[in-house]
Amino acid sequence: MLSFFIPYKSSQIHCLQWGTGKKTLLCFHGFGETAGSFMPLARQMENSHTVIAVDLPLHGKTIWTEGTDCTTADIVNIIENIPALHNLRFSLAGYSMGGRVALSVYERIPQRITQLLLLAPDGLKTNFWYRVATQTGRGNRLFKYFMEKPGAFFRITILLKKIRMINLGVYNYVHQHLSREDKREQLYTIWTTMRHLKPGVKNIKKIIPENHTRVLLVYGRYDRIIRHTTGSRFKKGIADYCTLHILPCGHRVLHEKNATAIAALLK
Repeated sequence: MLSFFIPYKSSQIHCLQWGTGKKTLLCFHGFGETAGSFMPLARQMENSHTVIAVDLPLHGKTIWTEGTDCTTADIVNIIENIPALHNLRFSLAGYSMGGRVALSVYERIPQRITQLLLLAPDGLKTNFWYRVATQTGRGNRLFKYFMEKPGAFFRITILLKKIRMINLGVYNYVHQHLSREDKREQLYTIWTTMRHLKPGVKNIKKIIPENHTRVLLVYGRYDRIIRHTTGSRFKKGIADYCTLHILPCGHRVLHEKNATAIAALLK
């Protein structure tokens, strides 16, 4: 495994690289995770692929000093600075939040992408609460207030659960993982920083057949955060290019026990 940094503006973007295969796979991890999340998958593919995973801004060893703004142009420019990807076409993978990053990148440079692997991806459906919290000034201020004073926030989520206006998986995540101040601060900062990555799903569905891109959708059957029905809806109209695969797991699709099955799809 090779660990290296890509200079970008005043920041340093950390990457991991495995394998020496002729095909190249670029990977983006999920919220709160790191490039190392792809290690089990990379080890399954190191003979056929060169696998590169990026620590996204505010994650892992990446040093991000560009403030609370990360755009699709930033991510694309970072990709252009990775030596192993220079002037090459490559496959692109994204897990959870990284799926939104991968979709945004694909929409910008579809001619560079041979395959698109989306693992329980965010970005195919816009979550109402995420949009309010990150795309509106008033909503973002309220989001920050609730992260600083969580008592009212937790009471509101309980009410939303009772009237069925919040996803049960999201509700459970909130009450299990946001009891700590550092976790709430992390959520606010990352969501706000990544708010500009907004893939246009209708446009993406148009350019997939135009570029003959193979799309692999992988979901967990028991995932309560990002449901496989979202993938079923996305697949409609592009079934010749898009396949849907459902694994017997929850949201943690990118798990060692699933690595062999996912690698087989790419091979």
